[in-house]
Amino acid sequence: MATNIFENKKFLTDSAEQTKKLGKDFASVLKKGDVVFFNGDLGAGKTTFIQGIMSKFGIKKFVRSASFMLVSEFAAKDISLYHIDLYRLGKTDVYDLGLDEYLFGKGIALVEWSERLTGCKDQKRWEIDIEYKDENKRNIIIKRI
Repeated sequence: MATNIFENKKFLTDSAEQTKKLGKDFASVLKKGDVVFFNGDLGAGKTTFIQGIMSKFGIKKFVRSASFMLVSEFAAKDISLYHIDLYRLGKTDVYDLGLDEYLFGKGIALVEWSERLTGCKDQKRWEIDIEYKDENKRNIIIKRI
């Protein structure tokens, strides 16, 4: 795969708006079948980043943390996006949850609290680590694995 401006890079954002814009910009490299794992503490900005991704695909519906629903599905032009939130779960295998159709399908899967998911260690994916620095600042590391 050719290197792009997001592959294995670190970014600093100074506001929720910048985090959302980075998500929107990052969405330009996503394609059918991509999986994005998000890691970071509660309130770090994972959902904010995902809101930016969704906006790039024309999703106008408010995207919120899916903590009370395991998967939220969104239909964009020519592609489906899946927002998966594993916050309320312990470590669980992808097949036990029935998430394989989302993670190994033709849509784009955005997985919050991905460290709780087992069974897809060999899955080619993006990993986004978001570190809370202070009320507004976030370190965001984007890796291609």
